Amino acid sequence: MADIIPFKGARYNPEKIKDFSKVVAPPYDVISEEEQSELYKMNQYNIVRMLLGKDLPGDNDKENKYTRARNYLKAWQKNGVLKKDAEASIYINLQEFKLDGKIKRRIGFIALLKLEEFDTKKSSIYPHENTLSAPKEDRAKLIHAIEANLGPVFAIFEDRDRSISDILRKQMLSKPLVNIVDSHGIRNKFWQVSDKKIIDALCSSMKNKKIFIADGHHRYEVGLAFSKFKKDPKYGYILTYFTDLLGDGLVVLPYHRLIRIGREQACLFPTYLEKHFHIKNLESKKDIKPFLASAKPTEARFMIYADKKFTGLIFKNKRDLDVNIAKNLIIGPLKNFSIDFTKDLDYAIKEVNNRNFSFAILINPVKIAEIRDVAFLGMRMPQKSTYFYPKALTGLVINVF
Repeated sequence: MADIIPFKGARYNPEKIKDFSKVVAPPYDVISEEEQSELYKMNQYNIVRMLLGKDLPGDNDKENKYTRARNYLKAWQKNGVLKKDAEASIYINLQEFKLDGKIKRRIGFIALLKLEEFDTKKSSIYPHENTLSAPKEDRAKLIHAIEANLGPVFAIFEDRDRSISDILRKQMLSKPLVNIVDSHGIRNKFWQVSDKKIIDALCSSMKNKKIFIADGHHRYEVGLAFSKFKKDPKYGYILTYFTDLLGDGLVVLPYHRLIRIGREQACLFPTYLEKHFHIKNLESKKDIKPFLASAKPTEARFMIYADKKFTGLIFKNKRDLDVNIAKNLIIGPLKNFSIDFTKDLDYAIKEVNNRNFSFAILINPVKIAEIRDVAFLGMRMPQKSTYFYPKALTGLVINVF
């Protein structure tokens, strides 16, 4: 069973912070160096200083971005910039955004989720992506330094009878505590719910739910390891944003691959593709989306962009997820390569044109039902298989142990 509880969230004090849009940030793993610098400039109290601090010359074991994060947290609590709520609460977050010309709304709530081992026979919490050691080492250093959850894990459940949606919507009739447009153009509205009867009803409704992690696999695994290290029940929960699998505003964007290979492999590249794919030459960028979108249920379709040419790939007899086919049959045969990921089609094309990468693999988004099914079977996709949009903001509320 999913065990969730309310908590006394630490939030930015409106008496000290007049514009909340200047102190929030996206999740740490989607912040570029350029955006990191922009967030630093927005406000001296922007959460990025703790979430993804800058490395500075002269840093050492005693003075570094993790110790600075700890000092910021202590100082901001002491001077009243961050204040802990007096009552244990859950927090509602509505995100409104435009996608393909349509307005979408995603309702979620933030609470603490009890940490469990990933065990398909016992656990109610399921991952869907593999993790890497470097990000976990980074997040481990941060949580040990500050003893707080800054950015929430992004989790999904199924609200088939709409009971949870009904609870949340009734609480959203009041004026939100926060109503901002973030730096990515997403409107965020935020409510605090401290009524014990409402919280009990919400927690009770969640008890029979299976939860799968959309974003935050590294944070979850680090949180679990940290709780074992601390051996204190209060560390056994992690800050989590929950939203409904069946909701209209749950969107998964494609995560394109950018590949850099040596010149000695470039001439070999088209040859092995012919073994597995029908190849179709396309005329221009405008052909990408129609080509990919017309994939039949039994097909996997990809687009290769290289040397200012668009080449469509059609893999018949689809027996696997598109991301696995790309990994095993397009990228797998390469001997020496480096890889990057982007949801931005224009950025992918620009990077290839600028010769920063040899080619781009443009891919269809993974279907939400496919992600759920993979998770519930106890399987995992390659890292960076999914890009849930929009991301849950960091800084609306944090959990200080």
